[in-house]
Amino acid sequence: MKNIYIKRKSFYAKVIFLLLALALMAGRCIYVTQDISILQVQEDGTTAPVAKAGSVATFIINGYVWGNGTSSENDQLVVSFLAPKSWKVRENTKVTYTTSFYSNPKEELPMSVIPELSLPKNGNGLTWSQKLMMNYGVGPNVLEDMEWVSFVTDKIWSVYDGDKPDYTVYIRTNVGQQNLKAYLGFFVNHTNDGISNSEDDKVVQFSKTPFEVIDGIGLTIDYSTEHFNKVQPLYVLQDDYVTFSFNGGVYPNTLVGLGDIYLQAIAYDSKGAIISQINEKSDKTLLTKESPYSQTYNLTIWPADFFHVPEGTVIDHIEYVFTDKSGTVTITQSDDDKAVNGTGITGEKKPFQFQLLCM
Repeated sequence: MKNIYIKRKSFYAKVIFLLLALALMAGRCIYVTQDISILQVQEDGTTAPVAKAGSVATFIINGYVWGNGTSSENDQLVVSFLAPKSWKVRENTKVTYTTSFYSNPKEELPMSVIPELSLPKNGNGLTWSQKLMMNYGVGPNVLEDMEWVSFVTDKIWSVYDGDKPDYTVYIRTNVGQQNLKAYLGFFVNHTNDGISNSEDDKVVQFSKTPFEVIDGIGLTIDYSTEHFNKVQPLYVLQDDYVTFSFNGGVYPNTLVGLGDIYLQAIAYDSKGAIISQINEKSDKTLLTKESPYSQTYNLTIWPADFFHVPEGTVIDHIEYVFTDKSGTVTITQSDDDKAVNGTGITGEKKPFQFQLLCM
């Protein structure tokens, strides 16, 4: 009888645990994002994921909150936005929202930037930005010079069982002066959850297509696609350190099989005059393989010293190629254009270009 009692007790405990688990699952406020628009109205009246440099773009999130068997009192909606650092989202962005939760569903209500000292409930001591970067990084982008910025509703929300208020969030931001192309990220959560492990309480989505800024400064910086060349950080002056990388494994090429790889570069001033031309094949120009298992090669330079820049002279931009020791095999912008876009003139060897800018 004792064994039967123990088995029954164990069975009832499992049933109670299962019922509690089901109750907890059914008792969540579920956060849903229905669609996100990054399209902007163009001069001809059409829409496209494109904005002119210096203009204000509007990104729209539509969704709803479902009080499914529980309530969430004294809460605030949180919306986070992943964008290039050059946009300076904290200073240059206004976020508002409308919701059927309040009496006037058409009124745009304010959201404010979450201060760095206001930590998410389940962030384990990290800020909202740090936790989102740890969890989601920069999404499908290949350059890391991006940041998550979080906004919170100024008003308190209390969602009860059976409520299903919708929301439309408007993110209006100045897209800066730099020509670029990047996937944008959007995250919806609430303060009572604070980036927990619950999938019901948060939604993260990245734009399906890259967003592009045109008619601005310099060549287009492509955050969204792998290229033969990579420069980090993106914004430097001649007295900063900068790393040039050759990504030899992203597309077929003959350079990776020829041994040592070198940087060949020319520095120009703002009038287009050559300051210095570096063609030597030495330790100074030799790229170092990132790891034995990688086909990525890096060289970090201090431009002022690397190009022997005279006192009072300022580098405007650098043209460069990657080459073997003989200097006869090169990877250039023309090779990259052909590999990435299938464009370019056969035999053309247009160099990569990097403009020195201060963000």
